[in-house]
Order: sequence, then structure tokens, then C-alpha cells
Amino acid sequence: MLKHYKMRKRYPDVKIGRHSQVSKDTTIGAHSYIGLNCFVTKAQIGRYVSIGNFASIGNGEHDLNRVSTASMFYENGYDVLTKGDCIIEADVWIGVDAIIRRGVRLGHGCVVGANSFVNKDIPPFAIAVGSPAKIVGYRFDDAETREAILASHWWEKEPDAARAIIEKLETDLGLSESPA
Repeated sequence: MLKHYKMRKRYPDVKIGRHSQVSKDTTIGAHSYIGLNCFVTKAQIGRYVSIGNFASIGNGEHDLNRVSTASMFYENGYDVLTKGDCIIEADVWIGVDAIIRRGVRLGHGCVVGANSFVNKDIPPFAIAVGSPAKIVGYRFDDAETREAILASHWWEKEPDAARAIIEKLETDLGLSESPA
């Protein structure tokens, strides 16, 4: 696990809260945020991701098909415990105290509710809550809207360019708030 000061040096465009632990084999995209007291192991985290306090992502999982679940009997315990990719695509919001299981992919722009346990892939823009997490809706009901946002790849841009693309999408798709 990386010490807090080493994480700031390795990820200058990422905010990582105090007492959070991130494994050295985790990658974090620019402009993401990891809250306080989080635990992240061997994960690929995209850009503009927001992770609430006390979240656990990609924790080690013991092999239930072996005679013993004790990791002391594994040839390489870390590799066995962390097999299965844990991928969080861009612009994902993970709520406080959520647990994201190994081998799960969270699609672009999805939301994971607080206190949820995610043990299956969540598609782009889905809202998933509960234990185990279930999809309760989508941020955008219209499939064409979701496709237009995905096609824009705005998350690959730096903040000023991303903001311009987002504003144009919101206008073109009728998602802008009306003035009061």
C-alpha cells in the first residue's frame, strides 16, 4: 500500500482522502476523488470518478473451492486473493461505505448507492443500490441520450474542454436546467 504522501506524488491530479490505502498496482485517472478511509486494491479507476468515504474496492477474496480458505496455503497469496479485474470506468460515483467486489466492471457514468455491495457488472449510467446491488434506474432513460454521451468521450479531455462538451451535450439533449 502506498503512503499518503507517495500517493499525492504519484497522482497529482487526484484527491485521496486521509487514511485511505491504495495498492501500488492500482491505476487512477486524473481528476478523480477518493474519500476518507477507503481501501482500494488492484483496481483500474477512470477519470473524473468520485468515491465516497469508507468505500472498499477490489478487496482480496479467498478461493472457496480450495480445501482451506487460509491464504497461508496459497503459492502467491496476493495474486490468488486479487484475481479478477476490478474496473471502474470514467465519471462513476460510488457512495459512502460501498463495497465493490473483485471482477466487477462499473460502466461510464453509473452510480453506486451508499452501503451497497456490488457483486455484478453495472452498465453505463445505471443507478445500483442495495446488498446485493440491484439496478433501480438509469440517470438518463433515453438510450439515445446515453449513446450520445458515451460517443462524446468528454472524460478524455481536461476540465475546460470537458466542460464545453458537457454544456453542449446538455443543451443539445435538453438536459440543461431552466433558469429560475
